[in-house]
Amino acid sequence: MAFIKQESEDFRIEKVFSLKQEETEEQTDLLVLKEENQDPNEMEQTDQYEKHHDLITGGKATQTKTASLQPFPCQQCGKSFAQQVALKRHMKTHSGEKPYTCQQCGNRFTQKAALKSHMRTHTGEKPFTCQQCGNSFAQKSNLKKHMRTHSGEKPFTCKLCGKSFSQKVKIQSHMRTHTGEKPYTCHLCGKSVTQKRSLQYHMNIHTGEKPYTCEQCGKSSSQIILRFT
Repeated sequence: MAFIKQESEDFRIEKVFSLKQEETEEQTDLLVLKEENQDPNEMEQTDQYEKHHDLITGGKATQTKTASLQPFPCQQCGKSFAQQVALKRHMKTHSGEKPYTCQQCGNRFTQKAALKSHMRTHTGEKPFTCQQCGNSFAQKSNLKKHMRTHSGEKPFTCKLCGKSFSQKVKIQSHMRTHTGEKPYTCHLCGKSVTQKRSLQYHMNIHTGEKPYTCEQCGKSSSQIILRFT
């Protein structure tokens, strides 16, 4: 029998489990599946999204768990966790510690599961397949988002204007139309824009690059221009 003790300032919870060592490690990995299943863009923007969570419905369930269920609070941000190992993992987001390094490109990650997910960008592995159309994805979260194109589900709703979106990253971008935030700045001229894609388009003006070509007339442009007749 392996004894697992979880302690905090106000709580002392002791549970007994009959686990093999490898089973314990497997359960630990399961705790970080959420990060593994997130795409990199969402990972980078999670903190920014949480700043606007009070203006958004559907994107994130209201946190209703009591202290008895989540007795391990972070002393820096107040977020609580059900297990001490989860709190320890969370603390790396504050300390900046990234102990897991990709041997191919040098990128570093706070969690082992995030590194495992990243490795698929090198191997090309896409283990998650849509049963309706056959498209495959490297991450489960991307498959889940893709399925909304079939179902039409739009679970992320803006409380300010009522507009709904199929993806969290899209409502993050939309919220900037209300807040006026422009986090992407051109290092050449100082112009700021609300979306990363808009900055990429803008940079083409400086570089002269015209990567978008019309299939009908062959004319190239620095930006995507759609015209319907």
